[in-house]
Amino acid sequence: MAQTRQPSRLLNIFLQIFALVVCFGVPALVTALSPVSWITFQRHGDHISAQAKTCLLFIIPFKTITVDPVLSLDDRTKTGGVHKERRSGRDHQVNLESEGFLILHGPEQEAEVSVTPHNLEAVVQKSQAFLADSQASELKLFVVSNWKFGVFCGGLATLLPVFILGTYGYLLVRILLRRLGLISVKGNRRP
Repeated sequence: MAQTRQPSRLLNIFLQIFALVVCFGVPALVTALSPVSWITFQRHGDHISAQAKTCLLFIIPFKTITVDPVLSLDDRTKTGGVHKERRSGRDHQVNLESEGFLILHGPEQEAEVSVTPHNLEAVVQKSQAFLADSQASELKLFVVSNWKFGVFCGGLATLLPVFILGTYGYLLVRILLRRLGLISVKGNRRP
């Protein structure tokens, strides 16, 4: 009878860590390359402050920009196009996407928040309307740098960590309820 070797405990731990890094790291990388941001304008008496949080996985801020006070705002668009490269003796065309930016001007600083060109005009209009309305106290905006890659690809990639966290949460709650005696264990008993 041939003996089969069991993978070592260290190898199992390494494989689980690698799987978690891939399952959480790839979606985080996708959402970092084309991030979403949450912009909050707040009125404090006679001046307005703005805070932009750029997020991984749509909710985990990894970069925060604060402009206090906001004196004015502007926008900028970087037009995409076709870029030609020569690789491996062949010509390749790379299509570059257009990029848009909301620019927040303060007395000593200037901050740019990436906004898809498709939504840039609407974001600027809402922001300027808030600056002009002295009765408005707060404005929160959700802005996307690229709908196709950031939201659709990032959203699909984010489903995997959400599923994993949901499964672990469900199992943890079941274990706690079982230990507290609130649910019973149905075992597979053989006669």
